[in-house]
Amino acid sequence: MSSASKINTRRTVRGRDLKIRYTQDNLEDALINQRQYYDENGDELTPVTPSLLARQVATNNPTIDRLSNAEPRHISACFGSPDNKTGESNFKIVVPYAPGDNNQIEQIKEVYDYTSTSTFLSPKSPLSLTYHGENYG
Repeated sequence: MSSASKINTRRTVRGRDLKIRYTQDNLEDALINQRQYYDENGDELTPVTPSLLARQVATNNPTIDRLSNAEPRHISACFGSPDNKTGESNFKIVVPYAPGDNNQIEQIKEVYDYTSTSTFLSPKSPLSLTYHGENYG
């Protein structure tokens, strides 16, 4: 293949941040960002589910709360991505519900059952999920 040949690959395009009301482990609320990613066709890659959207806050305020040096609870969802060198794509989904809240379990189930419309992902459902609790640095 000559250096002048164009290689056709699909790209991930950064999307936007959703403002989410997040309940910390100490039960205080904070406003944090959930980054949404889209493919080049505008199809959503990040599994944003109804339970997460229920915590969305409509605001034009670009600032977020600091969470007292903590990284928020989240799920890492691994999808197959044949166009990626590793063959995988991982997306971080905030878990805004405090441990013990039934909505937390519902959100995890929704992410597990998520099906993407993007041709960038194959298969279109998560291969695996990894849960990460709040991390204090």
